[in-house]
Amino acid sequence: MKKTGIAVLLLLGMTVLGGCQGVEPENRIYPMAMAAEATDEGYQVILGMPDMQSATGQEKQGEGESRTVLSLEGKDFAEIRNLYNRTQEKYLDMGHLKALVLGERMIEEKKWGELLTYLKDERFIGEDIYVFQCDDVNVLMENNGSQGISVGEYLTGIYENRPRDRARKGVTLREVYHNWYRWGKLPVLPEVKAGSGTMELEPV
Repeated sequence: MKKTGIAVLLLLGMTVLGGCQGVEPENRIYPMAMAAEATDEGYQVILGMPDMQSATGQEKQGEGESRTVLSLEGKDFAEIRNLYNRTQEKYLDMGHLKALVLGERMIEEKKWGELLTYLKDERFIGEDIYVFQCDDVNVLMENNGSQGISVGEYLTGIYENRPRDRARKGVTLREVYHNWYRWGKLPVLPEVKAGSGTMELEPV
């Protein structure tokens, strides 16, 4: 009986220490889209957040626009995560991610495997998120919030908000993992065409 009680206490302690239960919602950021691109020095990750102030009607006069895009670079994805933790005040909550966008170099240079290895250990990223490709992820992510909606909401909405088009399901992270493990390659990904203030999805 005593051993069982000790085991329960240890399990509860590990849950509290390993989780993020103590971080209040206002002290987190919630990316809904993440773009990844290969660079000469390593990788670039761009996070696209919803504009929470506009969405909740809590904008205040005299305050600047809330930041909806964050770009970070590093030699690998662990370094990028460490850079975030050293430079940003809010907890990074990836549990609301809806879309992952791979850049042109990421695919052409076949560096997406390193990203998938990293994402597999991110336990809060669900495998049902949609995966896309784009030849210029920087231009795409500059559109985050420009139409009153995040890139993640926009891209997933194209599939989920049109009943007649629901048969044209996008490619999920689960399918990407399956292709990677079984054949060592990516499935054909839907392509996003982006310009200044414009986004267009070309389904598979």
